[in-house]
Amino acid sequence: MRGAEGREPVITVDGPAAAGKSTVGRRLAERLGFRFIDTGAMYRALALSVDAAGLSPDDEAKLRAHLEGVDVRLRGDRLLLDGRDVTAEIRTPRISELTSRLTRLAAVREKITPLQRRAAAAGGVVLEGRDTGTVVCPDAEVKFYMDATLDERARRRQAELRARGLEADFGTVRGEIGRRDVQDTTRALAPLRKADDAIEVDTSELTIEQVVERMLAEVERRRGCRAEGRAADGAPMSGLYAFAKPVAAALLRLFFRLEAKNPDHVPSRGPVLLVANHSSFLDPPLVGAAVSRQLWFLAKVELFRIPLFGTLIRRLNARPVRRQGPDPGALRTALRVLEAEGALLIFPEGTRGEEGVLRPAKTGAGMLAVTSGAPVVPVYISGSGRAWPRGRRFFRPARITVVFGPPLSFDGGRRAGGHRRAQYEAAGREMMAAIARLKDSVAADGARLKPRVHAQIQ
Repeated sequence: MRGAEGREPVITVDGPAAAGKSTVGRRLAERLGFRFIDTGAMYRALALSVDAAGLSPDDEAKLRAHLEGVDVRLRGDRLLLDGRDVTAEIRTPRISELTSRLTRLAAVREKITPLQRRAAAAGGVVLEGRDTGTVVCPDAEVKFYMDATLDERARRRQAELRARGLEADFGTVRGEIGRRDVQDTTRALAPLRKADDAIEVDTSELTIEQVVERMLAEVERRRGCRAEGRAADGAPMSGLYAFAKPVAAALLRLFFRLEAKNPDHVPSRGPVLLVANHSSFLDPPLVGAAVSRQLWFLAKVELFRIPLFGTLIRRLNARPVRRQGPDPGALRTALRVLEAEGALLIFPEGTRGEEGVLRPAKTGAGMLAVTSGAPVVPVYISGSGRAWPRGRRFFRPARITVVFGPPLSFDGGRRAGGHRRAQYEAAGREMMAAIARLKDSVAADGARLKPRVHAQIQ
């Protein structure tokens, strides 16, 4: 599922106050590697500005003139009002009440809605608000509508206020939210309502993680149903990947004398899991340049938060994974690639290490191999840690060799009995042992070549 011109989808999360939209929207964006846009916070910033100026929402002429000079921007998780961080100041009952009154005014909508649409235009965003799926982005690829009982929402808002050191009576909070519901749903301009094509999620008795998992499952299901060009092997085709690969391969050969050994071990069709050692940022493009198929990658979620770079690597078939603790969303994404008969590259060690030093595999790598039953091709990358080691700002010339080993099979282990974790750990050990054998073969080849090089120099 992609949006126009192959961009990543726009996801909207609407619903009444305290339904959990901000929390789950932010978590969903993090898991997908998308940008999170809190549209309600932008309106709150305007409310704070209007309140500080002592203006009445009823005086629309003065209000419109005031808004022309107000600058509202989102910078990561921080909200800036005329260049000042007001993230903490906008979450008060007074500002909430004023925000609800202001959002009914055309002057306010005309100020904020274009900003929100521009932020969403590139795709790869999660917008949270009350009209994001109906007014701001009516053509969004995925729409969610969060809801919960009034009592549950009041309890959440009371807890939120207490966490910020603000005491609030439950009855008072409940009454304020109830009045906000009436105002939001009955206003003439952009009222709160569920979009016809939105997926409704009642969060009353669900944990945050349960809600996020449900949303992720729906996003991934729709990804699997997307209608776009496909490669010969049936995996989703990335036009940018196809364009960039020959350019990247030429540069890698120029700077690092890249050599690929036994790339024919990678099946030309069908699902395949490539597992490689990891000592440099260069490793994903090195393996991608060495094989004829398009590859999909798992990369740490922090990379997707880098402006522009995160969008670029996603369009080059990278998908985010959390390195701390289990990440079921990343596992589902990986399995979906293999189910679509794609080629997936992972680094079982989990993070970069030193050149030539192999570490134990994380359990998730073995889990993926056993669960998918796909052929597993071990890969050893020699020299990338010398070319661009950890902590070095720029790369340096160095010879790099990428060696592919015969495919391993863990299909039998998937069907066998016994403790699953033990199976995953055994699969991880077997992967790393196969990579170690490839490392030894590279060292042996180097030793055999040394006398010949010495003789040529003499």
